[in-house]
Amino acid sequence: MKKMLYAAFIVAALAAMTNASAQAAASKRGGVCIGPFRGGDSVLQCEHIGKVTIKQIYEKGFRVVHMQDDKNTATYVTLVIEEQ
Repeated sequence: MKKMLYAAFIVAALAAMTNASAQAAASKRGGVCIGPFRGGDSVLQCEHIGKVTIKQIYEKGFRVVHMQDDKNTATYVTLVIEEQ
């Protein structure tokens, strides 16, 4: 009986931790930024935060999670951002 109670407690604790992390992730915002890329001073247009440089993305509480450049010209970049 003690083993079953112990196992039930562990399962309940793991379920609570999983649910809490899923809720935290669901409340975060994210989006896409697009623009010409000329280094760190490039100004990109982002869905949630407007026109910003890469430094300003971080200052506004977001982070870059993916970067994709234009295969043909490599002059435009697309960034995927999310709240930190």
